[in-house]
Amino acid sequence: MSADGAPRSKWPLAVAGGALALVVAVLAVVYRAVIGDTGAPKFAPIEVAEGFPPVLPPSFDGPSAGATTAAPRPAKLSPSSVRKSSRPATAAPGKPIADYSACSNGRTVIFKATFAEDFGYRHVFIDTDSDPKTGYAVLEVPAGLGADYMIENDVLYRSTGADWSWAEVEGIEPLTGVTGGSYRWQLQPGYGVGDVVFNGSDGETTEELFTPVIQVRGC
Repeated sequence: MSADGAPRSKWPLAVAGGALALVVAVLAVVYRAVIGDTGAPKFAPIEVAEGFPPVLPPSFDGPSAGATTAAPRPAKLSPSSVRKSSRPATAAPGKPIADYSACSNGRTVIFKATFAEDFGYRHVFIDTDSDPKTGYAVLEVPAGLGADYMIENDVLYRSTGADWSWAEVEGIEPLTGVTGGSYRWQLQPGYGVGDVVFNGSDGETTEELFTPVIQVRGC
């Protein structure tokens, strides 16, 4: 009853209850439409227009079989790279290298040698520390020689290991003269002290000549 004694109307409560029941029913219908009986959301498939490739998920298993990788850069070749590393223990017979010498006047070191044969490569192997265990191992001479530097024709190289591995010393032009088969080179004293061996080679193992080891003397 109301405050004045009249009975309260139940109509507003009935309307509110009906509206709440309707909202609950609508939400239930929407839930079943979206979730379904399995509990997983259901979405309509998206059609891909004709002519477009399908979009695949990313793969973390590495490149596919058809993938290509960039080729590695070629390594810088050593001087006379056709020269074989497994050379014979003794030099091949031939006309000897003559009139070879190495001397220093305190300002420059001068190397001279006459090659009777027309070799493709004329070498001056220089062991600056007189230690056969350091530098390129010249095994064809008695007791061996460890070349720390090498002149090949008109270029000076620095040894980077016991094998045929060299790095060019830039900015130096050691060849100063050629007369017939006679060659003359010169270097600064820092590159030309110690022991020296002259060599003629055609880049193969069967055509090489070596001189005995000599020391750099005063001119």
